[in-house]
Amino acid sequence: MFLFVAMLAVVISSCKTPTGQAQRDLEQEYLSKYITKYHPTVTPKSTGLYFIETKAGLATDSLIKAGDLVKVFYSGHLIEDDATNGIQDGYLFDTMPVGYEPFSFTVGSGAVIAGWDEAMTYMKDGSQAKLVIPSKLAYSSQAQTAIPAYSPLVFYITIYKVYRSTDDWPTIEIHPKTPIKR
Repeated sequence: MFLFVAMLAVVISSCKTPTGQAQRDLEQEYLSKYITKYHPTVTPKSTGLYFIETKAGLATDSLIKAGDLVKVFYSGHLIEDDATNGIQDGYLFDTMPVGYEPFSFTVGSGAVIAGWDEAMTYMKDGSQAKLVIPSKLAYSSQAQTAIPAYSPLVFYITIYKVYRSTDDWPTIEIHPKTPIKR
């Protein structure tokens, strides 16, 4: 009898877990609602990335290219839909706030999700942007600690500093989040 009850519990709980197809359908619904509500005039790039520049970078600077080292501040959110507030930026799953040591990576090296690598090539030193990234440019079917599979993501990014591939790069040291002096 115990075995039957345990098997029944597994079957019932698995029915509540969305299938991969249901998760993909929900992703499309969330993306559509989110873009319609907040950015109805923005069209996605050919890859599906929604890039919304919120502050232009230095006019004298050129666009960031693969091979450049960038330092960025960011926050990353899931898109959520609830009965009270509707579609919105939801759970803050990661952040590197201004005032702390910025996150550094080499553009195009595969060190970050594909949506970030692509977005960097539309930005300049000092740029700020909002990115709405479909799961195929993020984690796709691979759930992360705080990110379910097939989750579209919203990032707010500020480019703090760009080191061109032809520049002498600084030594990057890993430090705990400590305030930087401006």
